[in-house]
Amino acid sequence: MSINLVQAVNSAISDHIAEQLSQQFGIPGPIVRQVAARIAPGLVASLMDRATLVPGAQSVYAVIMQPETNAYIVDQFSKLIATTGGLKQLEANGHALAALATGQRVDALTDAVSAETGVPTQATSALAGIVAAVLFGTLKRHFLLAQWGLTQVPKLLREQIGEINTSMSNAVAAAIGVGNTEGFTSCIAPRLATVASSLDQRIDNDVPVAVAPEPAAAAAVLSAPVAKSAPRPAAAPPSQPALRKPVIKPAAKRSNKWVWVLFAVLALILALVYYRGFTTRDSIDLSTAPAAPHVADVSAPATQPVDEAPIAASAIADTPITTAASAVAAPAPTTAPASWRDAQLLFNVNAAGTPAIEATVGTEAEKKHLLDTLTARFGKAFTANVAIVPETRPATWLSRLNDFFPLMALPGAEAKVSGSKVELSGTAANAKLGWTDRLKGTLGGMFQVAAFDVDGAVATATQSFRSAMKSLLATDTPCSGSKLTKVLDLQVVNFARSSAQLPESAYATLGETAQLLKNCAAKGSMVNLEIAGYADTLGAAAAKLEVSKERAQAVRGFLVKSGVPPQSLTAAGYGDANPIADNETASGRFANRRIEFVVKNR
Repeated sequence: MSINLVQAVNSAISDHIAEQLSQQFGIPGPIVRQVAARIAPGLVASLMDRATLVPGAQSVYAVIMQPETNAYIVDQFSKLIATTGGLKQLEANGHALAALATGQRVDALTDAVSAETGVPTQATSALAGIVAAVLFGTLKRHFLLAQWGLTQVPKLLREQIGEINTSMSNAVAAAIGVGNTEGFTSCIAPRLATVASSLDQRIDNDVPVAVAPEPAAAAAVLSAPVAKSAPRPAAAPPSQPALRKPVIKPAAKRSNKWVWVLFAVLALILALVYYRGFTTRDSIDLSTAPAAPHVADVSAPATQPVDEAPIAASAIADTPITTAASAVAAPAPTTAPASWRDAQLLFNVNAAGTPAIEATVGTEAEKKHLLDTLTARFGKAFTANVAIVPETRPATWLSRLNDFFPLMALPGAEAKVSGSKVELSGTAANAKLGWTDRLKGTLGGMFQVAAFDVDGAVATATQSFRSAMKSLLATDTPCSGSKLTKVLDLQVVNFARSSAQLPESAYATLGETAQLLKNCAAKGSMVNLEIAGYADTLGAAAAKLEVSKERAQAVRGFLVKSGVPPQSLTAAGYGDANPIADNETASGRFANRRIEFVVKNR
């Protein structure tokens, strides 16, 4: 029993409904339908993205089954929007449900749709709330009639991939944080399948369903619509227990009982956690444990009838043991020595939206936590190379992996996280996409986020070179080989891609280099140097070797032309050998495309 959610929402906003909304908002009816048709795919895609984790699927299901979600909304639609008060209530309810289910406000989505359609943002936002209310009402009715439970959430959402690929624009995809439409739809299926498989393996009694066999409980789930004396749809089969007349009194008593039982379970779990923390040497990093968001997501409907109480309980029981255990770090010094390196996370995303991850962490527990979290999110649709270096500081970014997941699905995106510094490159550095500001907002003040700036990197290197050159010239041995080359290597010769043409930005620093080498030769302290050219890993091996050699020769030619004795200089190319940085990000490749000066004894 399947359903196309986008088409169901579009059908609910019929010509008659669109005309009613047109009178309320002062927008032509066809434009109302056009706005709704652009909002609906964005909302469904947001649910799909949220359901790629078990806790996210639990949150979506909990919102669907909330009393505030009106399963009869399509039948009551015309009446609900007939008054300004009813319209505003529907809008507010939809916004609240969408925020709970997706874990984020729909402001970015409405801004994108507003830009695409030309409809004012305020009106678009109001329509987004209405569309969300219709979407969740449609979902609830479908789940009740089909007698579905939590396990059906990822399966149903996986069936929406074809529709989303057709109807969602790239602008909307970028706004909700899933990259672009093609990349998102091409890699979301295995992640949803992983969650569906995980839920299928759970004991049936632990999985809440939409309709229980007891008439009282079944009626309690639908108490909100029935209390409004909503007409029963003619098409609904009379045998469905979900549509029976409610018996509210027993449900109210039993609901209170289950709430207190839930609190007792929570208290017991917390007591065990604290007891373990005080009786073992292992330290527990609560900031990395994913359990807290789960409870927040599913606790909102705690006042609903007894049939829905197991949702919150199962959210606790469903917390993956491996993830919780991975939060336990190996014993480490209270303060890491200054010589220790920062933990690093590097990733780039191919054209299909599949991320390749490289990371350096200090413990096996951190490595396991990283791999478990990536697997829960992407299934098998990622590659990872994680190294353990004991002299590495704790990976503070492990607790914020969820904030990086949308970027890990953006084709062409590159990022480097080193300690608390986040550097973006590739499509992630595109100012029009706004990823820098978005991550600054989600990560808060704990991390410094910036896009890689080539010109800024060249300027910084030039400043460092000139400062070091000034210090070198102030010594008694400026022509000392080791001291000299250490300074000369600070300058950057930023060749254009696949080019050996010496850039004008390097003329000044190479001119200063030539002057120093000439002075050394004039004093009888000529330094024999090899100019070594290096490339990054992009391109064929033979081509990289050749271009690195040509670049070294170009630098030698400039220095000789500037008066440096030609017999003191040789040039050689080494391709992508001996990298000094990663090749996964723009800044790493920038560092590897370099010229080095090496002292040669003759």
